[in-house]
Amino acid sequence: MSDCFDYSSDDTEDDDQYGEEDVNCNEYDDDDFYKSDDQFDGRNQISDYASEGTNRTDSEEESFNSNVVQESLVGTNRTDSEEESFNSNVVDSPGGKTKLWKPIVPKDFMPDVDAIYQSLEEAVEMYKLYADKAGFGVRLNTVTRFGDKTIKKRYVVCNKMGKIPNRSTDTLDPEGSGRNKRNSNFKITNCKALIKFERLHMQTNACKIYEFEENHNHPLETKEERRYSKRARRLSYKDKEFIVRSSTSNIGATKAHKLQASLQGGYENVGPEAIDYKNFRRKVGNIIGDKDAQLVVDKMNMRKDEFHNYTFEYKCVDSVLNAMFWADETDKLYYKEFGDVISFDATFRTNKYGMIFVPFTAIDNHKRSINIGAGLLSNESIESYRWLIEAFLKAHVKHPQLVLTDQDPTILHAVEAIFPNSNHRLCMWHIMKKLQAKVSADFLKNTDFRKCFTKLVWNVYIEPEVFESRWKLLMRKFKLQDKRWFKDMYRDRKLWIPAYFKDMPLHGLMKTTSRSESVNSFFNKYSNSGNLLIYFMMNYDTAIGKQRNAQQKLEHDTKNAKHEMTLLSGLLEHAAAVYTKKNSMSVEKIDGWQVIMITQTDKSKQLKIKCKVELKLPEKEVKCSCNHFIRTGILCRYIFAVLKNNHIEEIPEQYILRRWRRDAISSHLFAMKHVAMEIEDDTFKLLTEAYNNIEYCLDHFKRSKEKLLEFVEKTRTLKQAAMEFANSNQTSSDNDEEEIIRMLGIRSIPDEINIHPPASIRTKGSGTKKRMVSAIEKAVAAAKKKTRMCTACNQYVNHNWRTCKVRLARESKTA
Repeated sequence: MSDCFDYSSDDTEDDDQYGEEDVNCNEYDDDDFYKSDDQFDGRNQISDYASEGTNRTDSEEESFNSNVVQESLVGTNRTDSEEESFNSNVVDSPGGKTKLWKPIVPKDFMPDVDAIYQSLEEAVEMYKLYADKAGFGVRLNTVTRFGDKTIKKRYVVCNKMGKIPNRSTDTLDPEGSGRNKRNSNFKITNCKALIKFERLHMQTNACKIYEFEENHNHPLETKEERRYSKRARRLSYKDKEFIVRSSTSNIGATKAHKLQASLQGGYENVGPEAIDYKNFRRKVGNIIGDKDAQLVVDKMNMRKDEFHNYTFEYKCVDSVLNAMFWADETDKLYYKEFGDVISFDATFRTNKYGMIFVPFTAIDNHKRSINIGAGLLSNESIESYRWLIEAFLKAHVKHPQLVLTDQDPTILHAVEAIFPNSNHRLCMWHIMKKLQAKVSADFLKNTDFRKCFTKLVWNVYIEPEVFESRWKLLMRKFKLQDKRWFKDMYRDRKLWIPAYFKDMPLHGLMKTTSRSESVNSFFNKYSNSGNLLIYFMMNYDTAIGKQRNAQQKLEHDTKNAKHEMTLLSGLLEHAAAVYTKKNSMSVEKIDGWQVIMITQTDKSKQLKIKCKVELKLPEKEVKCSCNHFIRTGILCRYIFAVLKNNHIEEIPEQYILRRWRRDAISSHLFAMKHVAMEIEDDTFKLLTEAYNNIEYCLDHFKRSKEKLLEFVEKTRTLKQAAMEFANSNQTSSDNDEEEIIRMLGIRSIPDEINIHPPASIRTKGSGTKKRMVSAIEKAVAAAKKKTRMCTACNQYVNHNWRTCKVRLARESKTA
């Protein structure tokens, strides 16, 4: 056999442009032509091709697509299984020490020495097809060039070509007598199989085969094993897109591979392995690298330039991203119609940098939570929240009527400074949650204080003066008037007690930040704490898309639904025609019809509520002492009863707020696109259309075997045309970056970085393992303790007769 390498040319080089170095740093160890970032696999199985005197089993020596060549022409004893192996015959060769495998492939695919091809690319493609049929991988190797730097000769070798490196075991021991060598596995076997191409002359691209070695010193892959080859494991564009698209719904690479296997009908139908999916996901992260913040800002600025009425603001401190806010046209239209009452609350663990995500929430005409803008902050300082609220106000211009937040003092200061004309309300749920930390668990269990306190603070019908008197009575009754927390809550009563918001329009829409908490939970389902910022924005786009799709579905249901009335009434029919489906159901529940004074009783006939309805017929002005219209913007059941008894068949126009109407949102809004894939070019659109067309055809042709066969034949013709096109239009196999740029929705990867992502951020309450336990956590832990009855005080408490304070106090008095 001739030498595998020809260094006779003055311009010889090793072509490594097709692959990366493998983990064992051998330049011949990786399949450069069918490369994959297989760093997670480690070394593959060992190849003992030169073990003399080793007794192998028949199965070890057989390959379904190769001949076994024995290196001894005389005296060779072959077993029957070796000679009768499927698609293999035993061919002898001199030597007698190693075994060689000779592929058996159809004659049409066999390379012929001196065969001429129109181009070097066509010749290489021919050998790739031959290698695929034979069951081995190839890579481009040595190249020699003419004086004008054009290729003269090209070698294509087996991917197992290369010698196992002789690694030193101890660099500090010159005699090598230190540590023992470790057992190692290598993919390379120094295989000599190769093919050599040579251009006929400088003036033509035609080339010929001038040397071909077909024997291998290792078993070849069977047909069943070929799906594990690197060529079969190469990620198609569809695979790459599936990985990126899955990540937008917080589905990782491993789970995406499982989903793909389920969709394709089994793992055997999925070429790439899970490790290939993970490698591609890691490669996307490596391409983004420290350009993450720069890419996000560039992407958002691109949206600002391309989309009408899109707002994006960001702030940097020492070239580090400190804060950002964004709102698209849909957010602004929502705020215009439904921005009378808003809420916002911070949520954490949405990105790897610990930046705080702050979505702004309102309630739409279907009583659903909607997003009206969002921001990211690097800290929870007053300055950061002030900047965020200023950006919000700059985008939406007008102030909201009511802003609902928790008791965070930084938010309180920021809201009061930026929204001086808005009413600020504290979340009642957060306040009530602290109650169990302010009084003992025994006190709450053995008294009705919780019931009395809850009934008082949630009462929406009493006047402020009534509340104040009842509060003082309650504090004296339970001897809590000296407790600091109750004093503070009474001092701030105008910020959270419903009695002080009675005259404020729509104050009843939100009394807690549960809407914001729900929205935060919704967004957290689409993100995780390890997200890059660019991934987080893609997750956000997906979540917003789902939210707006649900809103559009409700619009569709309202438009196409006819509400069936249990009681025939023109008034109710008018309500169903005016209001959305959700609200027409709520106003339908009328249980008592009287004209001026209406009383409502509970099941035990006890008086539950008494309302006074005033009606001025000529002007159709009506008001009720329950203030339901002021709280929610919808007439109460008592007013409906009065209007019905006065034969009024339609709701007076002044009492139909636009925010609850069916036509509050223009239908053209849902046709507008504001989120991901804003740089969709014609190529991407055509790819999507092609996928959809194929799926449509398969869905309909599956019912007819004749049509399905006809469709398959046409696709074979298209596939052949695609192969011919690929042969004549060779491009670099490494176009991942270009595809990733398209999938991430960005224009390019910037060369210069002006904005850096923040370092890891410690938010409020993140603490350490040695942090102090809060009073509320202690109270919750104490409440979970199993209680027992004390025989001294006859109560279920966490003490016994011996430690009972009541008993000890009684005994001390009698002593």
